[in-house]
Amino acid sequence: MRLFLYFVAFLATLGLAPGLHAGPEPFTPDVWPGKAPGETGAIGEEKVLADKPGQRTVRVTNVSRPTLTVFRPDKAKDTGAAVLVAPGGGYSILAWDLEGEEVDAWFNSLGVTGIVLKYRVPKRPDQPRHVPPLQDAQRAMSLVRSKAGEWGIDPKRIGMLGFSAGGHLTAAAATNFDKRAYEFLDDVDKVSCRPDFAVMIYPGRFPPRTAFACTWR
Repeated sequence: MRLFLYFVAFLATLGLAPGLHAGPEPFTPDVWPGKAPGETGAIGEEKVLADKPGQRTVRVTNVSRPTLTVFRPDKAKDTGAAVLVAPGGGYSILAWDLEGEEVDAWFNSLGVTGIVLKYRVPKRPDQPRHVPPLQDAQRAMSLVRSKAGEWGIDPKRIGMLGFSAGGHLTAAAATNFDKRAYEFLDDVDKVSCRPDFAVMIYPGRFPPRTAFACTWR
């Protein structure tokens, strides 16, 4: 409960107030213009795993084609702020609904554009587990900012939020914006990949007491 109150207080600093509504249909652009860096197709076909006993979370794995799922708020409530959401899952799966789509729906109720990042999982055998996801996050942040005018987003109010492994990824994206983890591709990569704010919720690989943190640009 304390974590939730901290998070609500953080959102209040953006001038947001909760409410319910139905926004436009989401759309799903690709993160990369072609294959993601280093992808060979050897990871296997993307799939949704069967439910575990007593668990109904949608779990996505074998992601080799990163995408964004963009949920826009109702125009009458739109604040211009946007959050790139990184679901958790130990860099093995993505908790797609619980830490992705449901979070974006809540952001929409606050007048915020929520964008779920489908980053590459599971770990590739020839790379540290966080490197392909970091490449995806950096490119995604630049892509969102490059589309700010088209998507009705304030380019100076685009943040990132992640849960568990997604929290670790958020921290990595927020502190490694000065150097890309991949080779320059196109004009999108000329746009800053630095989040304007970052929120890490029970981030993986951090001390147990580090449940919430945020940084400001």
